[in-house]
Amino acid sequence: MNLEEMSLAFRGCTGNAPESWKNHLLKANITSDELEAGFTLSEGINYILSDIEKLLSKAILNIASADLALTNGHFSWGFVTSYYSNFYSVQALNRMMLNFSTWTDKGIKCEIKNYITQEIGILSANKSTGSHESQFQLFYSNYSYYRNVKSVDRYWNIGVSPFILRPEARLRNELNYSIEPFYYYELELDKNTFEKIIKDNLKSPFTKPNKVTSPVNYGHRNLQLAVSRVRVIAYFLNYLANSSAEYRSYFESRCEKRKKELNDKFPNLSKWIVDLLDVWLKYDDLQLEDDQVL
Repeated sequence: MNLEEMSLAFRGCTGNAPESWKNHLLKANITSDELEAGFTLSEGINYILSDIEKLLSKAILNIASADLALTNGHFSWGFVTSYYSNFYSVQALNRMMLNFSTWTDKGIKCEIKNYITQEIGILSANKSTGSHESQFQLFYSNYSYYRNVKSVDRYWNIGVSPFILRPEARLRNELNYSIEPFYYYELELDKNTFEKIIKDNLKSPFTKPNKVTSPVNYGHRNLQLAVSRVRVIAYFLNYLANSSAEYRSYFESRCEKRKKELNDKFPNLSKWIVDLLDVWLKYDDLQLEDDQVL
């Protein structure tokens, strides 16, 4: 969907549904036969928007955790935490396109059928559909269009693209499960290099290239990607808030709450992250040109 279609699909939604989309499906008591045949739901998109709001908060929380780890010398775990921020963002962005999968007691594929009538197709999906790698691959497919049109800004360009260093899910698995020293190199580094990497991690990856190039600083670069994907989500939600009076007040209050909680509870969050989130997490009156990301 383009942005105008997305705003039509989510029209009338407030973002503050009382439960998740998953719980909404569970309460529907969908049978295996219904899932196998496939059917259409004509209500419930507000539950999906509420999921997106929650996933955005989880993505931001993991950005704060990754930043804390990376600036205190926990490089490998900093990457893993940043990876999860990206994973939550990808789930949110797939839901924004209303083309995603979820898991109740079985795999379920959800896809928009008609954004005017807000109809969502529901179909059984195999277990592999819910794997991390499949979630990322679906994201790359959902956003392929946006990689080939005029973008909002450089953060958007980074956010809709894959991690340029390595496939994210595979790299996460390697760092989590490999016993090779390359994947927990903090204890193998000399102290001078260790401290130089920390200095790199204190700087914005958008403005300052890392001075240490070996070992590869996967965590810092992945954090750059995580922050960029939050930018994409925030822009989408702000676009919705521009076209929906019902959603605007909730969007504004959630943004203010997130920024206040970050400032109160994570006072040591890197300034470059605080500055970017302060700009993005607020209502902005958009004046879109006809050719801008449509």
